[in-house]
Amino acid sequence: MLMAVKDAYLLLVQPDDVMISPREVDETLGTMVCFHPRYALGDNHNYIDHDDFLREMYLNTVGHDEKGMKRYEWMVNAIWSRKMTGPNQNEQAVAETILNVITKKYIMLPLYLLDHSGLAMRTVSFHDPWDSAQVGWIYVSKEDALKAFGGTELTPKIREMTKKALRDEVEIYDAYLRGECYGYELYEKGELKESCWGFIGDMDEVRKGIAEQLPDDCKDMVDQLEERSQPRSIIQTLLQHAKIQIDQASKNIEHKPRQQTLGDAR
Repeated sequence: MLMAVKDAYLLLVQPDDVMISPREVDETLGTMVCFHPRYALGDNHNYIDHDDFLREMYLNTVGHDEKGMKRYEWMVNAIWSRKMTGPNQNEQAVAETILNVITKKYIMLPLYLLDHSGLAMRTVSFHDPWDSAQVGWIYVSKEDALKAFGGTELTPKIREMTKKALRDEVEIYDAYLRGECYGYELYEKGELKESCWGFIGDMDEVRKGIAEQLPDDCKDMVDQLEERSQPRSIIQTLLQHAKIQIDQASKNIEHKPRQQTLGDAR
């Protein structure tokens, strides 16, 4: 827990333990399709496995009809006979060929998951054969990319802007998987004034996000936040803040009769 005290205000920042996946609440450019035996990752989908997904994407690219299906079956059989038999087998040959076709219509990035003392995800390999593996893809159609960034042609600049947007979405989801989710409560004179939850990312980004939500006279409190991990330190801070309120209340009581006397004298 992080805490900061300023005059009559007390700011608490703590982990958001009931954070909803950003894939469910944020507007996203890409679609994140993942397959894992133990975890429900990415966006909801009805694909049986990654082969089912790649087949559907292939058909969406070449034509989702009888002709497209025959083309798919011919391609798979041809690759199996050429690259999946003999001494130099390539188990990824079918998937690689399908992906080459799919990229004519879609921009895709692979998704890798690290499962070791927590979860992490990114679009490049973790180079850890024991605790990590590719679990899916994030993709967007070229048509939707052009709608998002403008233009009538997918230039190298727009392609890179699209990939960056997809990587940014994965970074946000990665922070969610890591548990980097926070919320704040702002108290004024011991009463809850406001609260907001759902801040995702490293603490620097979280501080900036919280500052944007706080009242103007409290924005600088994010720079005064200090860790309070021990019960004693939390209690001491709360008592300190309570003492400040008591002292201020006493001063107000002492000052009020003087104001009344001055008013009567006038």
